[in-house]
Amino acid sequence: MDAVSTRSWSTPTIAIAGVVAVLAYAAVALVQILVWNPEAAVPGLGADEIWRQVGQANQGPPNAFVVSVIAMGPLFALVFLLLFTLTGAGAWPTAAGFLALLAMGAPGYFVASFGPGMGLADTFFIDGGDAAPAGIVLGAVSVLAIVALAGIFVGAFVRDRRERRLLAIS
Repeated sequence: MDAVSTRSWSTPTIAIAGVVAVLAYAAVALVQILVWNPEAAVPGLGADEIWRQVGQANQGPPNAFVVSVIAMGPLFALVFLLLFTLTGAGAWPTAAGFLALLAMGAPGYFVASFGPGMGLADTFFIDGGDAAPAGIVLGAVSVLAIVALAGIFVGAFVRDRRERRLLAIS
């Protein structure tokens, strides 16, 4: 296979893997905010009872804002899937785009979970932070995505310098 056919094969594969990764991240974030974290923060109660009590305390249980913030990642992932596959972008730009989405997952998770966390804290007089471990996992995935993205940028810099050196010699 020549370089062109390899590129056209790998870009859609990387894009599909990127969409799956972003969807998984978003699903875990949503379940963490709505179920795992409240149940870990208030042991003995189910998420539905916890959010009912938060609503009764006028602390604003999770609403469409939480879902819409989390949904931004998958929406961008679908746009990236179309953009990268239809334009024939290379494997590295495609991977970098999806890694950037995963890196931005941490700030998105923070924004989406802040209100529900405050509602839990004010209703049950507890710390509003993550009580379930999935928040740490989401943060770790975002940090690893940043590290991988930096690796792609360093690799591109090294390849560019090598190509320039070869052009200067010839």
